[in-house]
Amino acid sequence: MTVNYIGLILIIIGALFFAMAIIQPENFIVYKLFKARSTPCVGEGNEAKYMMAYSTMMIVFGFLVLFRVIGRQDGAD
Repeated sequence: MTVNYIGLILIIIGALFFAMAIIQPENFIVYKLFKARSTPCVGEGNEAKYMMAYSTMMIVFGFLVLFRVIGRQDGAD
């Protein structure tokens, strides 16, 4: 069985975002940017919930791509 390594990269990035949502490092630039981006969408104080939902979707999508549930199948025309 072959795997798609792009899915593995998506899983790793999603896991890092999930950890960032749990830890909430206030002086980390990526957290500040993500928090500023999500505040107009979900309101003040709900940024971590938005980040957890976003990272969970990224992890699920990564698993689907990793095991070729979605994407180009081998030998398909």
